[in-house]
Amino acid sequence: MRRSPFTRIGRRAAVTTGALLLATAVAASPFAAAVPATGTLYVTENGTGSVLSLPASGGTPTAITTGIDGPGGIAASHDTLFVTAGATVVSVPAAGGTPTTLATGLGNAFDVAVSGGTLFVTEFDAGNVVSLPVTGGTPTPVVTGLAQPVGVAVSGGTLYVTVAGDASPGSGSVISVPVTGGTPTTLATGLSLPAGVDVSGGTLYVAVAGDGSVVSLPATGGTPTVLTTGLTRPFGLTVSEGTVYVAAAGDAGASNGAVVSLPVTGGSPTVLAGGLDEPFSVAAAAAPCTGSLCIPFGS
Repeated sequence: MRRSPFTRIGRRAAVTTGALLLATAVAASPFAAAVPATGTLYVTENGTGSVLSLPASGGTPTAITTGIDGPGGIAASHDTLFVTAGATVVSVPAAGGTPTTLATGLGNAFDVAVSGGTLFVTEFDAGNVVSLPVTGGTPTPVVTGLAQPVGVAVSGGTLYVTVAGDASPGSGSVISVPVTGGTPTTLATGLSLPAGVDVSGGTLYVAVAGDGSVVSLPATGGTPTVLTTGLTRPFGLTVSEGTVYVAAAGDAGASNGAVVSLPVTGGSPTVLAGGLDEPFSVAAAAAPCTGSLCIPFGS
């Protein structure tokens, strides 16, 4: 199995009972799916070191690229995918091809979001969110001193970040911070390993890996509402046109991970692809508009 961004987390977390929840939950974790207007999902499969595509309505996944060491978070922008992999961030053509390294030396790069010409990356071990050009370059800190930041989403001038906390049940939170940096604002607390996050229509959607749920809350903050439960290690999440797409890692080494969908209002998940080897992350991107009427995709 390829090295997961959670490898060091698991070893360090095993010291305490509360942290064992994190070590177990992240041993096999899904974290990326991007849904362009063409109806295609892109998924990082951590267990095989691959990036996959599949129809948003479900179907057999196709490998876009392989050989990535521990692919984690994924974001999509037009014809390019951006993937975190351990200490690096790489780009891959959405049509398939060889990855290009954009940044190295990161402190366990976990998730990635894209806005315009800028990438935003969470560094789990270093406790930072950093930015860098989509063409690559030296990362610049946006916010530091976070207690194990996990997922990241961007909307307008605001970043939304999930924070694992000390790995004990209920120690996780969701925060917001300006894309230009500043003091974080706490939006929700009491979550058990919140992971993938996305924003749509003034609402945040969060995959809570520690208890197998997906929750929603106002983007301005508030009490989370449970949309579904019973998922096995949900880490990746994206939202498109009234649907939440979730990557659920399954059990470590069992190749029983899945990508599922559910309405933004909540309900029973629909399995779109199963039998995956630790699927991992989420983001949404618009396909180029060529028609006479163009409707923005995503939030």
